[in-house]
Amino acid sequence: MDTQPSSDYIDLDLVDKVIALVPEQAWSLVLTAIVSGIVDEMPSTVLQELTGDVEGFDRAEEILTSYYSGTDQRNALIQDAFKLIGTENTLHLLDAMQLNKYVESLELNTETND
Repeated sequence: MDTQPSSDYIDLDLVDKVIALVPEQAWSLVLTAIVSGIVDEMPSTVLQELTGDVEGFDRAEEILTSYYSGTDQRNALIQDAFKLIGTENTLHLLDAMQLNKYVESLELNTETND
């Protein structure tokens, strides 16, 4: 019996943990970074189908940003990132963003502007 997960396996518990760890104020940054990563990995044939242009990277980012922008799409965003970018790459991307420092910076700016 093969106990290895299929290449399509997505750890839904990990998806939930990632969503819970992303600060609310950082979701726009996360969306932008993940969409950019997805578009970077997109084969030219998919890019052409999505935008009508084999070099339509900016348009593809607009389309995907619009699609994933709702709070109800966060789960789909993380799942699709895991599938298309890879789980490990997605986690490295999010870790490199240092989202907690971003949120702390936002909070400091808000406090000094009050």
